Amino acid sequence: MFFSMVNITEKAMKIKVEVLKKRISGAAIAKKAGVDRSAIYHVISGRSKSKKLRQAIADALGMSYNEVWGE
Repeated sequence: MFFSMVNITEKAMKIKVEVLKKRISGAAIAKKAGVDRSAIYHVISGRSKSKKLRQAIADALGMSYNEVWGE
């Protein structure tokens, strides 16, 4: 599973839905970004706010940074 259902924010849930729809994994995003998959999970859950990794997630989803993160 992409990450546990405990303490998931609405934004994280929306990202998870997009990840599932696109049939990609956090591990695949991490590999392309050159980081450990836990770093991707931390960004999605909101525990980390790395702009580089946020952009990597948006790119993997085929969406703009603003579409994903609302900033």
